[in-house]
Amino acid sequence: MSHETAFVFRGRHALLFATLLIAMWLAPNAHGQQPALTNRANAVNASTPVKPPEPMPANGAYARLAQEQGKADSAVLDWVLANSGPVKGDMRAGELRIAFTVTPAEGWWDKAGSGQLTWHAAPAGNVHLRIFVVDASDGRLVPGLSLRATLVDANGNEQSAPADFGWYPLLNAYGGNVPIDADSDYALRVAVDPVLPQNRLSQDERLTHATIAEFPPVTISRDAILQLPVATSTAFNNEAELLKPCNAALSAAITALWQHSASGSEQPAGDYFAGYALDDSALVPPNLETKLHLRIHVSGKAEVRVVVFPRDSRTGRLIPGLKPQISITAANGAQFGPGELPTIWHPWFNHYGRSVRLPRDGTYKLHVHFDAPGFRRWGRQSERFASALDVDFDNVSLKEEAKN
Repeated sequence: MSHETAFVFRGRHALLFATLLIAMWLAPNAHGQQPALTNRANAVNASTPVKPPEPMPANGAYARLAQEQGKADSAVLDWVLANSGPVKGDMRAGELRIAFTVTPAEGWWDKAGSGQLTWHAAPAGNVHLRIFVVDASDGRLVPGLSLRATLVDANGNEQSAPADFGWYPLLNAYGGNVPIDADSDYALRVAVDPVLPQNRLSQDERLTHATIAEFPPVTISRDAILQLPVATSTAFNNEAELLKPCNAALSAAITALWQHSASGSEQPAGDYFAGYALDDSALVPPNLETKLHLRIHVSGKAEVRVVVFPRDSRTGRLIPGLKPQISITAANGAQFGPGELPTIWHPWFNHYGRSVRLPRDGTYKLHVHFDAPGFRRWGRQSERFASALDVDFDNVSLKEEAKN
């Protein structure tokens, strides 16, 4: 779909359209042979056993939305671990499940400006480290974290390893290419910083302390690693089947958000699906049966949350690592808006969002902008997100729409 496409789809119709586009792109014949899912017992490293996700102490309907997303994310992670060769680890650390793989070095795409990307070939003498961080309470991947990774060889020499977020086929991760000067047994230490207050709800007390995972040593032999398949190619070839449960679970969460919001829709724009909701109840209240109750201030304005959730138009996955900017314009030209929206690590639907006060009556235009993401896009197949996004949503209202 071209960048000039300007169709806007609201509510369930938006989600059905987006789901149809994703299904067409991920049709089985698009990626060839389909995989057989590997069970959890075969997927994890026996030396660092992982406990099953523990139920999150949240209200039933919300908890189910999170658990379904986590079940799908964890199944994909288990498959990745089972199909990434022998150099890996998987363990529980505090409130997190942290896993890693070591595979052949990868090339990557970087943004080059003017809507272009530049390809960088995989460097010689390197291996590729991927680190996966999962919320152990529900099994979902945790976005927007700050990590530090250290490799310690058999002689106790420490080497810093990259741990930036990257976009990958199938399953995103933290990590990067690591130069290895000598074959050795290496122990990996991963430190995860706490989630910052601006990236959580005020009542959320999870991940308020640093988490450290220390894995037992694994043997890294450069020649042996080179014999393994390139991880991004393996993942891309199996996206079609493995992402179906992820898309279904995410679609259920988006539908729940829209059903309990004053307004919301999603529209396609090049490599992106841009979605929003104006919400007060769905992201905070005790149960999904709660209807929208706008908090009216003495100013006469209602306080609502502006929720933005950009997704990849090819796979349907949420896109972390962005800095969305919004503006809200009333019919008389008055401007409202919180500007940049931070990432919100949320109990059942991760998103970008912030509160804003708006006059209760009237309709608005919501403008959403973000630059092309700065993260690396790993693998030849990840040539995406070269351009910025600018979309407008017209006729945005705080009056609840009739839900189908």
